[in-house]
Amino acid sequence: MLFAHWMLLVASFLPIIATSFAKSGKGYDNSQPRAYIETLGANTLQRRMAWAESNSWEALMMFAPAVLLATFLNVDALVLNLCAGGFIVARIVYLICYAKNLASARSAVWSVGLLFVIGLYVAAALV
Repeated sequence: MLFAHWMLLVASFLPIIATSFAKSGKGYDNSQPRAYIETLGANTLQRRMAWAESNSWEALMMFAPAVLLATFLNVDALVLNLCAGGFIVARIVYLICYAKNLASARSAVWSVGLLFVIGLYVAAALV
């Protein structure tokens, strides 16, 4: 199994990590987790991490097919691993930027992650 395949597992856990921070606030009620999130103020760490969770699921939906397609088409393992690893690093930095409310940096890092996904598709197209 390639490093890139392990990065699929890591990418799958990033939304769960974000939501664990979102639900770490005082008064969290596990019987109504979505209702709790809606009660949070817009500029709280918990609310920002809830938004980061949503974005992490969306990013996973771009990343996973790209890794699988690149694997299926036998993209060079080095390229596949570098793109997958780069995407994960970008997503971790993205979560940190979201937590610290660094909007411009967050958008830039999101773009970097997207470039790694596009790189996987381009590499697959060139095989």
